[in-house]
Amino acid sequence: MRNNLSQRSNFSNHNRRYLHSGLIILLITLCSGCSAASNNVSESPIKNEQPLKGPYELAAEQNVPSVVSYQPPEDSLRFINEPIFKFNDVAYRYVLSPLANGYQQIVPEPVDNSISNFFYNLREPLYAVNHLLQGEFKASGKSIARVLFNSTVGLLGLFDAADSMMDVERHKTTFGDTLASYGVGHGAYVVLPLLGPSDLRDTASLTFNYFAHPLNYINDDEVATQLLLADGIQAQIPILAKYPDVLADVENPYEFVRNLYMQNLLRDGQARRDEIFKTEKQKKLIANPVSKIDGAVE
Repeated sequence: MRNNLSQRSNFSNHNRRYLHSGLIILLITLCSGCSAASNNVSESPIKNEQPLKGPYELAAEQNVPSVVSYQPPEDSLRFINEPIFKFNDVAYRYVLSPLANGYQQIVPEPVDNSISNFFYNLREPLYAVNHLLQGEFKASGKSIARVLFNSTVGLLGLFDAADSMMDVERHKTTFGDTLASYGVGHGAYVVLPLLGPSDLRDTASLTFNYFAHPLNYINDDEVATQLLLADGIQAQIPILAKYPDVLADVENPYEFVRNLYMQNLLRDGQARRDEIFKTEKQKKLIANPVSKIDGAVE
């Protein structure tokens, strides 16, 4: 038994060394590739697409008031949320935010873009599945085409060749959007450890995305876990870097972040409802062109 445990430990250590060596080689390759690409900027411009923006980043950029009428939420889970928020606040300010700023200063922007593209490409099958569940068959087909093209021509997704060469843009969506499309409400506001503000619907989305992520189907569980963590951290770097500045002069950070998150959630929900209304109205006009003409005559 001890020999087996010792062998597994040695095997795990070997895996870690191989993974670290591989990551270093990948980083060196990317840096050298980017230096070569800088000489041909006019031939292949790099698109600086940022990850999905969170409440902190939106607050830093937002200069206009929300268009959604809003009242403070009930926040029935505040007795749990607030202690978790305080823990997150300390972790963000003194650990994760300095690391995020250091990452942005050290890692060249083209390399960061390639890393983002790589992880976006891994999530593309999730976009395809959710578009399919939402009845958006065309968008689902585009996501499938993107992952196939970027995984080959785009060198495992390091470059968004589908967008630059085929003009097929990325259309992000989540399982939370899928649930919303079926009328599922966002539920109670919750604060997740390290992940920050969320709600019950988006928490279910995180669970779905974790178990359905393509990385879970590779043979090496340890490498898959490390890549999943790297994916989550890398996507939050722009948000974490701005966190202390956004909350610098805020009197009650917990309520500020909660209210900001809920306002964004309600505004996104209103935009979704408006889009559904427009789509249904267009369908009726197409189905009844005569009534449209009669209405115009009147």
